[in-house]
Amino acid sequence: MNINKKLIYKTLLTIVGVIILAVGGLMAYLAIPSGFQSRQAEGPKVLTELLKMAQESQPFNPDPYISSTYRPGDPLYEPLLYIQRHRQGKAEELLHPLVEQGNADAMYWLAQITYDDSYYSSGPAAKLFQKSAELGNPYAALRLDSNNRECQMFMSGYCDQKWGKLGRKLLQERAEKGDKKAEYYLLQYDEDSSEEVHKELERLVTENAKNHYYQPLEKLLTDYFGNWHMPFLDRDKPLGKRKKLLLSELIKIAADNNYIPAINMVFQYKKLFKSDYIHINLIKILNLGGDLIHCQNYYINKSRKNREEIIDGTSCAIAKDYIRGEDSEMLIFNFSLKKNKLDKLTSEELQKAEIRAQKIIKEMTPMIYIDEMNPRP
Repeated sequence: MNINKKLIYKTLLTIVGVIILAVGGLMAYLAIPSGFQSRQAEGPKVLTELLKMAQESQPFNPDPYISSTYRPGDPLYEPLLYIQRHRQGKAEELLHPLVEQGNADAMYWLAQITYDDSYYSSGPAAKLFQKSAELGNPYAALRLDSNNRECQMFMSGYCDQKWGKLGRKLLQERAEKGDKKAEYYLLQYDEDSSEEVHKELERLVTENAKNHYYQPLEKLLTDYFGNWHMPFLDRDKPLGKRKKLLLSELIKIAADNNYIPAINMVFQYKKLFKSDYIHINLIKILNLGGDLIHCQNYYINKSRKNREEIIDGTSCAIAKDYIRGEDSEMLIFNFSLKKNKLDKLTSEELQKAEIRAQKIIKEMTPMIYIDEMNPRP
């Protein structure tokens, strides 16, 4: 049997060449930015109108509900507050009567908090999404889109392209009537990666911020901090001092208008803010019903000998447990005291903390930051 060595060598060289081309193509894809990525790489300085708003804005809007999805008195305010507080059972109790009345938004939320409870709950939840969509809720329709990963995971028998088409159609109708929120979410389905799409994103983030809807700004800030839209090989590059300063100014726009996720960012990136600004936002966390873990951590990290501040931190843990109907936060707080070699509270100190916790709860004016496209607290 004759072996054609030249043919073998030629074949091997061809395979090696194909591999080199493929690797080169992949490296080029990872390294060469699209127009969208190039615009993103310019950083937050491109958000000129928002940055101007930051310079001209008055600190701390007195209206606690200015950026809230719903206000007290709206039928959905209390159910969503319970969802936000991880008390699904109470939310369901309040949503069922609204669903029976034909409230499409209530149908969406009841479906949202039950679809992944178990295999048996997915069917009823999917039917609620369907009914809500048929009544004109675009966000319910999008939950049943065949391209929706969660639909495929939990409601696969109900996913269909027709729901995605309906959802985008309903968004388009709302956008044409001036709904900037709908226009923003419609843009998320644009697969174009051009510079123009990023400029349109900048415009819609700005327009929604003017309306005190800060979810788009929050997402863009997260992308900037994480370099998520940068070429893969550039994602680990640290942010420069100038970019960080501009990002902190943009965080302030939403935080000063009582948007809890932005206040959370103040604590997440606390090195970017002065201590007095952090303390003011700590008070706002208490007033707005934000995550009281920030309060607990603030006093644990700040206090070593000041027992009054330890009592304040304890009151936050007690308030959070009361709000959520559990006792885990006090267990965690007591563990933190032990870890930091701080004495446990005496019975007298604990009584003071309980009184302060009741005061925190009584004076709260909780805002709602979750919505249909960002439904998880």
